[in-house]
Amino acid sequence: MFHTALSALDISIVIFFIILSYILGSIPFGLVIGKCFCHKDIREFGSKNIGSTNAIRVLGKKVGFFVFFMDVFKGMAVILLLKLLDATHVWHNPIDPFFYGAVAILGHCFSIFLNFKGGKAVATSLGVVLVLTPIPAFSCLIVFLIVLYTTGYVSLSSTGATVTVIVTTWILYAFGVENASDFGTYFIAKPTLLLCILYSVLAWLIIIKHFKNYKRLIQGTENNFKKKKRNSQEN
Repeated sequence: MFHTALSALDISIVIFFIILSYILGSIPFGLVIGKCFCHKDIREFGSKNIGSTNAIRVLGKKVGFFVFFMDVFKGMAVILLLKLLDATHVWHNPIDPFFYGAVAILGHCFSIFLNFKGGKAVATSLGVVLVLTPIPAFSCLIVFLIVLYTTGYVSLSSTGATVTVIVTTWILYAFGVENASDFGTYFIAKPTLLLCILYSVLAWLIIIKHFKNYKRLIQGTENNFKKKKRNSQEN
């Protein structure tokens, strides 16, 4: 986790960015954007979840995708800032950048602004994965879209995407380029063993957050975008 012994200043800066990550992750963009643009509290509609899926369902595609973008961005914002500080030699982050992303994810799941309640953190997790390991991120997006197109179930799509991230990350660990330094090899860089393990833990968190969805899938009551589209066309 720690590259070298940390000075008091380094520890203070790390704590600052961890707190910033949590606060950014805690911002319920689905709720904020819904109230600002559509005058709706999405907690009162659809699945009552603050995430981008319910935002798309309740607020419409344009506003919903804006929520999705913001949820993705808050997962990657602090990590991108730290990479910029490191590249410009302003300050070198001494701990694994994933930890900042993990704190943002926890912020989304247990928001300080919502009495420590929140969403499933799929979009925020995507932001973290996208900035750290692009190939697994793009792979999971492809799987997500394929499963969503064929089944219409976002919960199944999210699960498939989550499993894809784990599989592709471990494949990169086995066959990726070590000590990648240029832009090209960055995409196929070998992740650390720690990152692979942390991704696996994150995957279980996402899957656990979907247990209610799996129960509804078994009962046949899970929301389905294809059925909703078909019903709207019939009406």
